[in-house]
This record gives sequence, C-alpha cells and structure tokens, in this order.
Amino acid sequence: MCSCGSERLITYAVAYQSVRTEQFKEEVPNDANILVAYGITADGNLIVTIKNLSDEILIIDQTKTFFVNSDGASISYYDPTIRSTSQTSLASETGGASVNLGAVGGALGIGGNLGTLLSGINVGGSETTGSSTTVTTIIADQPRYSIAPKGMGKLSKDFNISGIGRTSLKNVRDANFAYTKNNSLCKFSVCISYSIDGGQTFDKIVTPFYLSSQIAKPVISNGRVNEVLRSVLEQKQDALYEPWWILYSVNNVNLENDNITRGVLIDFK
Repeated sequence: MCSCGSERLITYAVAYQSVRTEQFKEEVPNDANILVAYGITADGNLIVTIKNLSDEILIIDQTKTFFVNSDGASISYYDPTIRSTSQTSLASETGGASVNLGAVGGALGIGGNLGTLLSGINVGGSETTGSSTTVTTIIADQPRYSIAPKGMGKLSKDFNISGIGRTSLKNVRDANFAYTKNNSLCKFSVCISYSIDGGQTFDKIVTPFYLSSQIAKPVISNGRVNEVLRSVLEQKQDALYEPWWILYSVNNVNLENDNITRGVLIDFK
C-alpha cells in the first residue's frame, strides 16, 4: 500500500521503551478498596481507569487528583473551564415556474425570425425557503463523581507523558539505556483522592512511574528491519514481559500500525 503512495516508506531505526511502577504490585488483596489500572497509548497518552472494590460508593475528587508529568508539572484533572461546541444543519427548497417567450410572442402576433428567436428563450421566477437548526453541546468537568460498589469509572482526561511513546522516539537512532527508579531520566506520577464514607473523609493513592529502558538500533540497509528487531530482542530478552512496553519502527510516514504496544500498570489500596 505504501508503494502506491507518493512517499516511499523508509525505516530509520527500531526503538523500544518500557515503563514500570516504582512499587511493583501484582496480587490484589481481598481488603483493597480501590484498584487503578493505567494504560499508555502508542503516542504516550495516559489513560486511568478506576475500579471500586468496596461495597460502598466510591467518590473521586478530581479537584484533588493530579497528573505530575516527567518535567515536574502538576496538572489537576478538574478543569473549571466550560466549553461549548455548536453544529448547524441547513435545509433549503427552491420552487417556481417559467414561461416560454415564443408562446408570448405568438399570442401578440409576433412571427418571422423574431418569433423563432423568442421560442428558444424561457424566463421565469423562483423562490427559496430554508431553515437552519443549531445544536450546542456544553462540556464541563465534574469536581467529584461517584462509582457504584464493584463498578468502574475513568478519569475525565488523558494526559500526554513527556518522553514516552512514538513522539519521543521519532528522532532516536541509537540508544541503549537501562534505568532504575533512582536514576531514570523520565519519571511521572498520578495522585488520586477518593472517599468511601460518603465524602466525610478522603484518602489518596499515589502511583509513581519511571522509564525502565530505552533501546534503539539504526536500520543501516532499508528493508532489513527484521534483523534489527531481532537484535533488539536479543539484547533485552525480557522485553515482552515488562508491565508496559512499546516496539516502534521509526519511519517517515507515521503509520498507525508501525508499532506494537502492550501492557497495563496497576496500583491498589
């Protein structure tokens, strides 16, 4: 399909990233009240889903729930800005009648060449009627929202993580880094404020993440991508067993299927 387009596909490198939570958690205990699942898209957007494990109504306070990006910027999930979008549909109808001037000329006794000329001309009038309908949608964040017992919900926004995903790997050609939570150059976190006693008291769950590895190998000869991919996987033999990881073919076309992204990171309390 790419060969049919105007731009020739060129793969520059094969890149890999993995992300871990600072405290790895796998088994959810029976007394946990809240379970949080973190998904990361290929473009580095963080999606947060919450499951209420308790038998009470779980209240999430988004005014006290934050995403802390890898550059240290703290962003609240609650945005008081009210946004509106409008969509207008228009319908119209045209009607009218026309009269042939030849018929008019005949009625007036006009014949000859002028009568013939008039017979090829139509004149008429028309009118157009129309109506438009505008639908306006108001979008506003909720300061707090509730999740039913054993139910699930999602935080209102998906924030982009600086340094994670295809955008950050776009210009990487050669890299071989393995990080710990102490020396990683890309750290971010989420703080969720919640209540299970009707909002009388609030607790918080803070989940710190870090970039645990980043590998990139250049494709010297275009078309020999499999050899480079094999080299990456041989270098990091547990690449496909990380909690979250992405394999990305760095290219000039930006295809949707130029990557494989897998994994979910969890936390609970």
